[in-house]
Amino acid sequence: MDQPTGKLSPIEWQMLIDDVIAEMPYQIKMYIETSKLYKGRFDALISSGFTETQALEIIKARGLTV
Repeated sequence: MDQPTGKLSPIEWQMLIDDVIAEMPYQIKMYIETSKLYKGRFDALISSGFTETQALEIIKARGLTV
């Protein structure tokens, strides 16, 4: 980082971009697995007697917290 201005140099920006690109496959896998958890919670709420609308609102409000 350029100390006097606190701005990143073009090389530093490129390094950051390269890191993001390298991590993308892992982030996508994480989203896939997280979506399975959300779907599982939604299905569990439905099987417990909540309507789809109620289950969706619970998921929206609480996410994956218990």
